[in-house]
Amino acid sequence: MPFLSITGSAFVEMFVGVGASRVRDLFSEARDRAPSIIFIDEIDAVGSRRGIGGAGGHEEREQTLNQLLAEMDGFDQSGGTVVLAATNRPETLDPALLRPGRFDRQVTVPLPNQAERAEILAVHIDGKRLDPDVDLTVVARGTPGFSGADLANLVNEAAINAVRDNRTVLTADDLATARDRVLLGRRDASNALLPEERRSVAVHEAGHALVAALCEHADPVAKVTILPAGMALGSTEQLPEAERRLYSESYLADLLTVRLGGRAAELVALGEASTGAANDLASATAIAAKMVTEFGLSPALGPIGYSRGGAPAVADDGPALLGRPYSEQTQRVVDQEIGRLVREAEARAAALLEQHRDALDRLAERLREEETVDGTAVQAALAASRTAPEDLAEIPAAVPR
Repeated sequence: MPFLSITGSAFVEMFVGVGASRVRDLFSEARDRAPSIIFIDEIDAVGSRRGIGGAGGHEEREQTLNQLLAEMDGFDQSGGTVVLAATNRPETLDPALLRPGRFDRQVTVPLPNQAERAEILAVHIDGKRLDPDVDLTVVARGTPGFSGADLANLVNEAAINAVRDNRTVLTADDLATARDRVLLGRRDASNALLPEERRSVAVHEAGHALVAALCEHADPVAKVTILPAGMALGSTEQLPEAERRLYSESYLADLLTVRLGGRAAELVALGEASTGAANDLASATAIAAKMVTEFGLSPALGPIGYSRGGAPAVADDGPALLGRPYSEQTQRVVDQEIGRLVREAEARAAALLEQHRDALDRLAERLREEETVDGTAVQAALAASRTAPEDLAEIPAAVPR
């Protein structure tokens, strides 16, 4: 059947009445060619909530939206016409657009899972020469949260990397380098760090990697590097074994411990911390804040979840909460609990590294020499450690109560 496609921004004009007129013409053409389908892309350009940030009911955008509402389900029925729309911002749409009789069916398109990412990679790699050793399942496992466009960009970056080396075959290293480029920025192979900075970064990243390997619920370590990329002086990459939808308290506690493993390693091996842990501290604080205020994982507050504010939900007609939805006394408790979680995670990471000090020194030295190692090097450093298994009984529990 006829398919009529238009963007939401095409309705909005400087001249009053032009947008409403275009809506009438569109639906008139659809009725003349019925049965037909109308598709409006980026409908948030014209379908945003009325009365917020506008000039009132006489604003051009609101007149266009009113005409669209009348055409979709007014007294003049549009028989034989199906209206579809797409947006990345459903929370900004006017509630009248979402009531029954208009856009009453909502289909959320999520990011692809691991199996779907492998199939998408196969589509984008089609036509390129791929090394037989490349396993797309492994590549898909290392790209959680990537969209289809991100995966296409990943393959393109891998192809560029191969061309720079005068090769026509894509290897696993090309895809790994492309992933680092997409996530972190271009890697600086010159590594123009001062000797003391180089040692500090090696100790920091070794701490992250060892704590990740020692925590039961942490994701496995895939690669550790001290080559700068973008704003990061080094990185420790972990590959999840499976797609996660739920995160247990034990997993979050291990995640906090891994985040603070770099700072703990500096304190253990160098005797003082550095500014290199700034991003780790910000990330750990954000995780702890969600554990306390949203996930109900604080014994002091109990099973209470506070909204973060922001835009209202799709089906919520009420205004969004402005500011903090709890009292200053509760905020004081929240601050104390966030600090407690972060301090306990740092103490646990430091205890783990103290027990495996030999492995920490060995891995840091290897990073200084080789600059980039894989997960097997972390396990090898632990295997060569002289720590006795019974010494681990003194390490604090993951979730102290």
